[in-house]
Amino acid sequence: MVTKIRNLMTVLSMLVLAQCVRGTQAEPRQEPNATKPKSQTKADKQANKQANKDRGETSKEKQDAKHTMLDTGPLPSNNMDFSPFGIYEKTAPLPAQAEPLATELPLQILAGDRIVLIGNTLLERSQEFGRFEAFLQQKFSTHNLKVRHLAWSADTIELQPRPDNFASTSQHMTHEQADVVFAAYGFNESFASEAGLELFRTKLSQFLRDLKSKSYNGRSAPRIVLVSPIANENVTSVKAADKNNANIQLYVTAMREVASEQSVGFADVFTDTQREMESPGLDLTINGIHLNAAGDDVFSRALFRRVFNEEPPKISSELQLAIIDKNRQYFRRFRPLNTFYYIGGRNKDYGYLDFLPAMRNFDLMVANRDRRIWDIAQGKSVPAQVDDSNIPPLPKTPQSRGANEWLSAEDEQKAFKVDPRFEVNLFAGEEQFPEVAAPIQMRWDSRGRLWVSCSTTYPHVYPGNEPNDKLIILEDSDGDGRADKSTVFADNLNIPLSFEFGTAASISPICQT
Repeated sequence: MVTKIRNLMTVLSMLVLAQCVRGTQAEPRQEPNATKPKSQTKADKQANKQANKDRGETSKEKQDAKHTMLDTGPLPSNNMDFSPFGIYEKTAPLPAQAEPLATELPLQILAGDRIVLIGNTLLERSQEFGRFEAFLQQKFSTHNLKVRHLAWSADTIELQPRPDNFASTSQHMTHEQADVVFAAYGFNESFASEAGLELFRTKLSQFLRDLKSKSYNGRSAPRIVLVSPIANENVTSVKAADKNNANIQLYVTAMREVASEQSVGFADVFTDTQREMESPGLDLTINGIHLNAAGDDVFSRALFRRVFNEEPPKISSELQLAIIDKNRQYFRRFRPLNTFYYIGGRNKDYGYLDFLPAMRNFDLMVANRDRRIWDIAQGKSVPAQVDDSNIPPLPKTPQSRGANEWLSAEDEQKAFKVDPRFEVNLFAGEEQFPEVAAPIQMRWDSRGRLWVSCSTTYPHVYPGNEPNDKLIILEDSDGDGRADKSTVFADNLNIPLSFEFGTAASISPICQT
């Protein structure tokens, strides 16, 4: 029983440590019977001023819970207004009405065009490969195109759930001043089979009428290309083609007819991808539905041929990698991990998180990568690394100063208030295992090992950084009640909020993406 109690208290102690580590990310809690603090007297203010000065003189001796030095010195004045960098449903502009334009293929691309991709997983995942955009940038190498991915997995033409106060696709397209729109829908809708076909026709017609009658760029309606679903593929785990392709074909036919009625471009990538997926060889999908790298190459080439009526140009891996990097930075700006701090209930009170200044910096980083893409497409020499020397430091904010100071396990334990019937013992501390910084969740397995998910990235990826969070296994191999072995089970994670044990010792981390 004592052992069980001690294990329970170990978990409790580590949970308390986790709360201390993440203390600056929890809202201040008012005790039920607590009185409001009195206003400061002149003497109070003078004492606080002296305390701040003292902290500034000793800041080099302090670390925060993420093992970085604390700067507790005086704050600089900062009068910059960061509000323009917030894109909120409640305040972001909507597009004005415009006279619709007919879009004919081959598609006309103009110098300086801003191209957005909207729709479902097909176009969302394409940003991870960068191939279709590379074809665009190389084909129109002197046009200085800006391409932005606004697609969202599982979106349909009428159902696009978002976090509270997240701006709509239309608002984001207005923010990006879209001239050209690639819209990929139809696959999710096809699961309604033939019974849902007429309703789909009606909804698609309404969607296209609305889309083509808006001025996202402030001057004219957009040129629009409606992109069909790809074919599904039979793979070992699932016969997706047998299950889905007949229904997809029905919806592709309907899309072609509606696109013609609405005078927008239509790219049938179903036919081309079906032909490739039925031929023997390597799988083109990861699950019968979603493309792998080889499948994206087939899709991107098919889309380019359908839109421009010619073969795509040769592209370099350098160009493709530059585009993937740009897309990654833009994704962090478009869809920050912690939307509750960016657009939700804490977007005004928790300035220490620097979300709006971070959004400004992401905008600058994306612009730097746009220029690098244009230079590579034009055959110019570029440095090995992107030049981000124009990115300003994030401003200091009072909420971050000193509240997250790192303490040793011994000092942490001194602050515990423990019922005398219980005992708290240390199982693992950061002095011995620095990799367990900023724990978020922990769980014991059947072998007595403690698994801990740790995130120094939380609450979001800061501009210029890359996530490197970990899932750690702590083990007491000699049975003395303290961990003596640490193993990194998984690294390069992105805010692993929790994890779950599966069969055969498998683990399923639940991460932000």
